[in-house]
Amino acid sequence: MKVYYMNVKSINADDEKWFKYLSQKRIEKVNRLKKTNKKSQSIGAELLLNYLTQNRDLYVNLSHSGGYAVCAVHNKDVGIDIQHLRECDMNLAKRFFTAEETEYINCSADKNNAFFEVWTKKESFVKAIGTGLTIPLDSFSVLSDTTRYYGKTYCFKEYSVGEDDYKMFVCY
Repeated sequence: MKVYYMNVKSINADDEKWFKYLSQKRIEKVNRLKKTNKKSQSIGAELLLNYLTQNRDLYVNLSHSGGYAVCAVHNKDVGIDIQHLRECDMNLAKRFFTAEETEYINCSADKNNAFFEVWTKKESFVKAIGTGLTIPLDSFSVLSDTTRYYGKTYCFKEYSVGEDDYKMFVCY
């Protein structure tokens, strides 16, 4: 498995020179976005995707947050999520996480870090199994390094982009 990341802070999303590298669908998406940083993230995600999808026998998954676009490439199902750390919302934890995960966050010395550890693992998992957010997030736990779904074991691996205020996990 390979994980790639790209710092998108230097992409001027208002410069149409990037459009020659993007699909028409992505150009339309970028043009609908209001915030410049969201446009840069979207452009960066497709640039990574285009660079890495030469081999069609690979599974590719993308995510972006803050100043980064990230991509996981594997020879089997894979999901990736990155989140820029911010103040956690414990109401979201109570609503979407298992009771054990919520307790883990509440007992943690760094609640924001613990919250986004759980959040990014859950996001990467639902992307790896291909269901997106149609599966209830409180129907499975991500407190260990593995979780099972329909008889298959999925593993989690944490990666760093070199900045402490990001959480990134890959599920495969």
